[in-house]
Amino acid sequence: MTAFTMWKPLDAIELTGLPEAPGVFEIATLVRNVLFIGSATESLASTLQSQLESPAVPHARAGRLYFRYAATDEAERLQAELLARYRDRHGALPAAQTTASPQRQQRHLKAV
Repeated sequence: MTAFTMWKPLDAIELTGLPEAPGVFEIATLVRNVLFIGSATESLASTLQSQLESPAVPHARAGRLYFRYAATDEAERLQAELLARYRDRHGALPAAQTTASPQRQQRHLKAV
């Protein structure tokens, strides 16, 4: 299994210096309840920056969300494994996870 970084606040300062490489990431609350498991097929830095700038993640700007990541060339495969493991453990996908509707993800992250 690829090693994740330590949890960091999802803010512009922490996003500087992220690798321009593929990888997987998790977004969580202050108490590390995972809300979203994502992958970046090209650039973790760009993908997480877009998450920070998204209107779906207003609490990130207030310092209320955290992230961790693992750089890997097998981002999509690892994301699928993490989602399957999460579903096995919790009986459902993370709260903001969606396979059908980006609007559903946006609504849920706004509510957190």
